[in-house]
Amino acid sequence: IRPPRRALVSRAPHAMAPASVDAVAAPPSVLSRPLAVTPLSALPPIFAAAAPAQLRPRAVAGRAFAGPAGAAAVAAAAAATWCGRSRVPLRRRHSRSAARVRIAATTTATATAAPPASGAAATGSGVASEADASALLNPAWERAMKGKTGDVWTEPQMFADMVGPLNAADAQAVGSLRFERVSAQEGAGDVVLYVPGVDFAGVSAAQQFRGLAREGHELWRCFVGPEDRTPFETMVRHLEVWVRNKIAAGRRVVLLGESFGGLLSLAAALRLGGGGRAGALKGLVLVNPATSFERTPWSLLGRALTALPLGDPLPPLTARTDLELLEETRERLLQTPYSYLGSMALAASVADPVQLGRVASKVVTTMFQSQREDSSTSSSSSSADAAGRSDDEVNPMLRSFLTYPEQIAKLLPPDTVRFRLRAWLRDGCESVSSELRLSSGGQSLPPTLLALSGGDRLLASGTEGKRLGPLLERRISGGRKRLQVVDLGPDIGHAPLDGRTDLAKLLRESPVYQAPASSRDYVKSYEPPTLESLEEGTKNIETISSLVSPVFCSVDPATGARAFGLAGVPDPAAIGRPVILVGNHQLLALDLGPLVVEFLVEKGFAPRGLAHPINFPDVISELISNSTASPAEPERLGPLDAMGLPFELRATARASLEAAQALSGGEHRDIRAAAPPMLRRRPSEAGSTGTGGGGSSSSSSTSSNNGAAENFGLNGGFAKWGAVPVTPRNFIDLLARGEAILLFPGGTREACHGPYDKYKLFWPEKTDFVRAAAKYNAIVVPFGSVGSADNVQFIPQDWGALEPLKNALPGPLRGGSPDKPTASPLSLAMKSGGLMPVSESLQTPPSFPGVVPRLPTASQDAPGFGDRFYFSFGKPVDLSDINPKDREACDAVYEELQHAVEGEISWLLQARTKDPYRDFLRRQAYERIANLDNAPRIVGGGPLKGGEIRSCGRRAPSFPL
Repeated sequence: IRPPRRALVSRAPHAMAPASVDAVAAPPSVLSRPLAVTPLSALPPIFAAAAPAQLRPRAVAGRAFAGPAGAAAVAAAAAATWCGRSRVPLRRRHSRSAARVRIAATTTATATAAPPASGAAATGSGVASEADASALLNPAWERAMKGKTGDVWTEPQMFADMVGPLNAADAQAVGSLRFERVSAQEGAGDVVLYVPGVDFAGVSAAQQFRGLAREGHELWRCFVGPEDRTPFETMVRHLEVWVRNKIAAGRRVVLLGESFGGLLSLAAALRLGGGGRAGALKGLVLVNPATSFERTPWSLLGRALTALPLGDPLPPLTARTDLELLEETRERLLQTPYSYLGSMALAASVADPVQLGRVASKVVTTMFQSQREDSSTSSSSSSADAAGRSDDEVNPMLRSFLTYPEQIAKLLPPDTVRFRLRAWLRDGCESVSSELRLSSGGQSLPPTLLALSGGDRLLASGTEGKRLGPLLERRISGGRKRLQVVDLGPDIGHAPLDGRTDLAKLLRESPVYQAPASSRDYVKSYEPPTLESLEEGTKNIETISSLVSPVFCSVDPATGARAFGLAGVPDPAAIGRPVILVGNHQLLALDLGPLVVEFLVEKGFAPRGLAHPINFPDVISELISNSTASPAEPERLGPLDAMGLPFELRATARASLEAAQALSGGEHRDIRAAAPPMLRRRPSEAGSTGTGGGGSSSSSSTSSNNGAAENFGLNGGFAKWGAVPVTPRNFIDLLARGEAILLFPGGTREACHGPYDKYKLFWPEKTDFVRAAAKYNAIVVPFGSVGSADNVQFIPQDWGALEPLKNALPGPLRGGSPDKPTASPLSLAMKSGGLMPVSESLQTPPSFPGVVPRLPTASQDAPGFGDRFYFSFGKPVDLSDINPKDREACDAVYEELQHAVEGEISWLLQARTKDPYRDFLRRQAYERIANLDNAPRIVGGGPLKGGEIRSCGRRAPSFPL
């Protein structure tokens, strides 16, 4: 219920109380110099609650109400808000202007005579001192940012203040570039230099300045005036000189470049270098760098925009009302189309829908607020003064918004835009691209953060990670571990450094300040599977197990009798000693899935396989990036470059081709999909940014489901079941932990053998694994396995007249020679000594043979598709009596184990001919009927003992023992 208007207004001046710290600022139309402070507690509660919200938009620093007159003005404003709105038309406002000016003068005189309250004065000075002590930015920037968010889209007056007085302030100069310290802190922390976009005013990231200063950085910005005509290469030299001066003074410098500033910063970084050397950069941050300008049509569109008439310089605004302002703005648009149409077109491309929505909301809100205040003030003469402007004044916020395009046009006049499109963006793109294409030489880059917006409509930032990421990775000291690609989001546009992005956090968690995570410890990070994950993994492996129906046999260590199952294989946890399973590798490693699952279900533990690094994507990436081999293939010139077309036509053609690909679904705009796999930030990683490549979360039994690909170890599938990269360190660590270890000394040479090497061992000459096993008192169980090579038919190496058809097939189906592996970054890494393997076979990367299913299907005495897998584990060999330093004894044990494995293979090849269910069709019919009841298998040991696994099907009987 609203109280009577008169009662509220008349009571307000008499309800005074001692001054306190909560004060209300006065509008500029009331006072012209600083006065004492009127506390909110001096007003009736209803006014104290209403006044701040209504007066805060009109607050002016350093001016305040004082004494009874101040209280009256505050009360009048609050009463106008709470007691209803007058519906007086806008055209009647001017009739009361003179009276309100007289009232304002009287109020000023009365307020001046009132003595300030000592308490308020003391409190005010205390607040000021505290603010000065906690200031994050220099005084000029603190004044410009006071009471503002720093959003150049919704605070146009702040933008005008920043590009005007701030850029005219004294600053360090190196050639044409001027540098200003933005942060209050000097001499401590790292120097972070913000290099802005093509406007080069250095204010568009103002919302990030406090956050960066709060992190302890000494924040600088560089800028030039709109009249500057310095070419790109000269700007790079000037920037390089400034950075080198800072480094020579003992400071560490991080370049933070946005848009064109990213292009300029990258060019300077290619000169300065990185990698911790003296005189090098600490880090590099690129936010939507303009390196993609050569794939956009803006080189031509920019010329079209600058062709709009600029007109004569516009006189100052003369409008006295909001309606007059709207009419005058329309006339100014006709006088200078470039200032309005060109600026609005540029702003619409730079801003994203969220930013444009904020601007539209702010404009509409400002206009409605202005109309509401006009209606409210018509009923009370003093309320117009409280609102901060008289009837013959326009709304300053509305004036700022409507003249915003003129501010942009002053910053980027047509001649300046034409020059910067040609001499900055075009020349800069060609210079940086040429440098990045170098296959050798040149400075290495420092740790780099590449932040890209998926919704960038000005540049092709959405797909820039795909092109720029590998180029940067080749030049960064430390490779992929020191490069991080961050997706800022599909809804973020070309200007992402507003309140939605926490740049300080991105920088803090980037490779610039986070050391690369150490390589994953596969030995210690393994966790045994839960019953649910074992069920899921068994279901995946059953895809192949149901076709090959594996058979397992083992020899009882005490009696020497052979029996079905794995009872003869010792449990390392039960005997307190490590157990090594040594055997032959079947073709294409198809034996691993059924073998490991059988151990988990029957024995309750998984033998930790020593697998080729190709099964571990992070290990492979590290090997390649750390090798001393030649760098990856540099970016080549395309057909458009070879045609000698002008830059503008080439850029427009590239943009058209990419747009056509996007429309046809041939290109993804998602940054994570565009970046190389090794640079993508996984969505499951903790935090908003994560760190650069190299870190990996611990393996868990609840890893993502790989489906049928788990049979082939794709996507790190083998690591899920305990496999580790085969290195001496991992082998020793597993022995020291007393684990069960699965070792194939023949390695990939056996798994990728040719058509004439079926079930032949390719063991190395070195016996180091026997010496290590003897040192740790291990038990070695030799085993043999057969069946995989009998399921396929090898594709011949020489196709004769069908050679073109062979070349059209996918790589794995073309066939390869194991004796002549194809050169690759992996092979170069292996031969460079980056990995000292347990087996020499690792020095040759795998060359997978071309195979197709063998037809017809298998029968009892003939191989074919669906041939059964057979595994036989021989008598364990105890190495407790072997001296690891006795090379002859170790050689003898090595030879004994090799003969034992060959013996198990021979026995299986002979025994399987007595298996009536080796016949694929007969076996399938039996197992389909036997599995109708879906009876579960019971886990026989380990922490899951007694658990039920329903994904394991029943197997048909086998040969008699």
